Amino acid sequence: MNLRVYGFLALLFITCLLLAAGCTTTAPAKTSEPAKSPATAQQAPRSPTDAELKSIIGNFDAYAEHARQEWGLPGMAISIVKDGKIIFVKGYGTKIVGGTDPVTPDTLFEIGSTSKAFTTALVAMEVDKGTIGWNDRVIDHLPEFRMSDPWVTKEFTITDTMAQRSGLGDHWGSDLSVLGYNRTEMIRAQQYAQPVSSFRSQYMYQNVMFLVPAAIVEKKTGRAWEDDVKLRIFTPLGMAHSTTTLAGFRSANDVITLHTVGKHDDGTVGAVALPSDWPITDFAEKIGPAGGIGSTAHDMARWAIFQLGNGTADSTQLISPASMNFMHSPKTPMGQNMDIKQYYAQGWIYQEMPGGAIVWHNGETLGSHAMVLLVPRENLGIVVLGNMAGGMDLPDQLATQFYLDYFGYTGIDLCNDTLPAYRGKLAQGLIEKAPPASPVPALPLSQYTGTYRSDVYGPAVVSEQNGTLRVAMGKRPVNLVLAHWDNNTFRWTAPEIGKFASGFATFDVDASGTPVRLTSDLFIESSYGTKATFARGG
Repeated sequence: MNLRVYGFLALLFITCLLLAAGCTTTAPAKTSEPAKSPATAQQAPRSPTDAELKSIIGNFDAYAEHARQEWGLPGMAISIVKDGKIIFVKGYGTKIVGGTDPVTPDTLFEIGSTSKAFTTALVAMEVDKGTIGWNDRVIDHLPEFRMSDPWVTKEFTITDTMAQRSGLGDHWGSDLSVLGYNRTEMIRAQQYAQPVSSFRSQYMYQNVMFLVPAAIVEKKTGRAWEDDVKLRIFTPLGMAHSTTTLAGFRSANDVITLHTVGKHDDGTVGAVALPSDWPITDFAEKIGPAGGIGSTAHDMARWAIFQLGNGTADSTQLISPASMNFMHSPKTPMGQNMDIKQYYAQGWIYQEMPGGAIVWHNGETLGSHAMVLLVPRENLGIVVLGNMAGGMDLPDQLATQFYLDYFGYTGIDLCNDTLPAYRGKLAQGLIEKAPPASPVPALPLSQYTGTYRSDVYGPAVVSEQNGTLRVAMGKRPVNLVLAHWDNNTFRWTAPEIGKFASGFATFDVDASGTPVRLTSDLFIESSYGTKATFARGG
């Protein structure tokens, strides 16, 4: 799921600006080597010799641990592959904040939206078999598929489902799994979503849409997505520790504890371990084809080698070179900055860089963050897995820093340069919005009670219990406790989710003063500008 690709795109843009400017900021924590002016963005940098690469990795190893400690990331694992071999793999820190059990190369992490590439790989295998085509219409394979516009429904192709150009809002529908809906129900809900742009005209990140190609593959193979990933990818690649289920993640012997950014009892903000029985931990599993895989640094190294190896595993061609190229090739423009171009491909992002195009994707669940970055020109890849979410995107910085180190850009220290902004976000987390000094009174609470409905998110049942309004939202449901804020607006907390979520809910009233609609922040989508609206009695 999540997937904070925007933060990494901004990071790459800043990096490219630095490269073009010949940045020579000092990096004492990284290296004592004198800073050199790098090549400009128009010049292809030189590849390192074997001896230089060994030195680069040694320096990067120390740098990564220093950055982990500075950023407050409890644990992480890194693997680097080159020319079909794992040349570095290591665990750092601990599985739980304040603990002593170390992260190892075989420690299991949630890899979030880097799972999307596994789904596209299954699609590619079916394309190679001839059961489907990249440009086939979705309704020809999944007749129940619907968008709000009949023409869009008719024209939507399999490629469109994985190219982030549906016209739906950024991260639309991600909260459906939090609210307890299954994959079939999430796909069905897309017909009620109103687009924010015309079809194929604009990049907008989606999770729910990736359930569609997974469903098509399931119909072709007669197997669940989880079983197909294991049978057709994990097994031939030797990814023995990887899993597609929450049960598999929880039962692993060598596994991280999920963390998020939260407020400690002493008022500071940092890593907070999530309870193992946290009710919405199943978020990633429910949206599995978009973000439900758990894996390790060792296993993800094998995945990176496979991606760089033109679809081969142990000399067996699992995916044709043509389909591998199709998955990695630009489909939807994400931004055109200077000479640096970014495109969403098929579960991957294609990015032009001075050292040649890179193919990458990051991912974030509710308690983990992952980054996979491939440099095809160099047959080089790096994987960084971290056991913390909520803005902890250090894995992205580290992957980019290794790219810079590899090509000899010795004057840029991304992890140090971006640390103040990260600490600023943490400090901002300490600041709570102040309620109005003289709030307008609410209506009698009984007037708000009743059932409100959304075609997308289902029912929201408002009740009064002991003088407090509560909202049971969704199919699961998630329960919100409302505290009056101002007029018909209430601030909510969610006991099941804990202290990590809060938001606002507003009742709209008609001319007679009767509440007729409820509009509420969501748990994930509100960060991307989406709210849920429920009509009373609808």
